[in-house]
Amino acid sequence: MSEFEDLYNLYYKDVFYYVLKLTDYQEYIAEEVTQESFYQAFTSLTRFRGECSVKSWLCQIAKNTYYKYLRTHAKETYLDEDFQRQQEGEDISTQLEKRQMISHIRKVIADLDERSQKVVEYRLFDEKPYKEIGELIGIREATAKVLFSRAKVKIRQRLKEEYGYEI
Repeated sequence: MSEFEDLYNLYYKDVFYYVLKLTDYQEYIAEEVTQESFYQAFTSLTRFRGECSVKSWLCQIAKNTYYKYLRTHAKETYLDEDFQRQQEGEDISTQLEKRQMISHIRKVIADLDERSQKVVEYRLFDEKPYKEIGELIGIREATAKVLFSRAKVKIRQRLKEEYGYEI
């Protein structure tokens, strides 16, 4: 069990952020899928043949677990969200516009360089302070601030140029 705990502690964040991207940054689902993925990995640890890195193996399990999750939950999730929005008086075209804009923003963020992408994700989605972001990715606090500022400019510019959004 101790070896598996070490694997869990070492790879949890990597697997979680991989799943978070797959889920379009739906944290609750990403947490659920990540936990189930590590459970699946634990129960099949003896079948790991070492043909790839442990991280790749865990991410493959996570991807398969996410696809299984989608097959069982996707329909009810969208129906629940749509019903809630309709109850709140939001029309379908507004819902579609919001979904499309969120999708575009996520695509632009995904196209950033890896360090900038991590800074943006930690800052926007996890609401982490710059100092903690710096510690997490091994940079100074000031560098995290600069990367975030530059990333915001790039995101705004691309959203305006490619999609016509003024943010």
